[in-house]
Amino acid sequence: MAIVVLNGNKTDERAGIMKEEEEKLNETLRMLKDASCLEFTGEYGNELTTFIPLVAWLKREGYLKGCRIITYDGMRPYYFFLSDDEIQFKTADRIWLPSQQRYWPTNATETAISSPWHVYPDYRSHFGSSSLPFTKPILFIQNKFTVDYQIGPVNFLPLYAIEKIINTFSNEYDIVYSRPSKLLQKYSFDHNTICDYPDRAVVAKFSNIFDLEHMSISNNLDYNMLKLQTLSKSSLFVAAQGGGAHLLAYFGNSIMLLFDRLSLEYPHAYAHGPYKYLSPDPVKLMVARTGEKLANGVDILYQAASAGTSLTTDGFKALASELFI
Repeated sequence: MAIVVLNGNKTDERAGIMKEEEEKLNETLRMLKDASCLEFTGEYGNELTTFIPLVAWLKREGYLKGCRIITYDGMRPYYFFLSDDEIQFKTADRIWLPSQQRYWPTNATETAISSPWHVYPDYRSHFGSSSLPFTKPILFIQNKFTVDYQIGPVNFLPLYAIEKIINTFSNEYDIVYSRPSKLLQKYSFDHNTICDYPDRAVVAKFSNIFDLEHMSISNNLDYNMLKLQTLSKSSLFVAAQGGGAHLLAYFGNSIMLLFDRLSLEYPHAYAHGPYKYLSPDPVKLMVARTGEKLANGVDILYQAASAGTSLTTDGFKALASELFI
């Protein structure tokens, strides 16, 4: 089995990691054989980065014949590669599980590495043929305002940043703003407490901004389906750290500005982990750790977007040197 590099560790250390992960894989396969099902319990972002790639591999290798995957209500579009008899949904609230309680291999975003038992669904290709009401290139903003690390809101796009992004890009781009609210139906929220935030008052000042949650609710559309369809047509992203940002890493051939003040994901997940392998053409990523860097990143993002297809990876590294990861 191939050895995967993890943060430049020595070969014997990498081999030890892979051996432990193979043991977890074998235990997972035994569970699947005995129970004819695997149930996911945990947070949305962790499901995206560590569990769905395993399920896609199990499907490809034929392990799911006569078996089913149990996950949270609303997640059907993410498992498009499963037949209806291979998936079942639960309405339970999501909870956070320590990694030692997760039975599957490569189970933590902050340490995850690409593995031979991963297949990464091509959401852009699958959902790209949908018809949506956009007439310009799309800039997708993914925000959140929740209690982080039992402290309070930590990783979120500030109001001034939202306004700067809109003012910078709105003439040339259709801007889609997303921050899931409790008004959504068939959506499984993480255990984090959602806090009140006047971001939509800022967004409402602009007539040409699409609020993804409002589009879903007012048109009675499945939120996750609409989100995947929209992302499949997007190539510019600005996001706050979290599960919503993890999803964007599936949509390669794109540029992302990520705001991460404090997280377990930094730096591994961004520099060596899922953000580098969920797409065969990984997102060109900038990570801002302060408000000043975030503001600078918006200007750099605009310059990079203006360069278009002429912007090489090396050119992006030079342009975004202070934020590149």
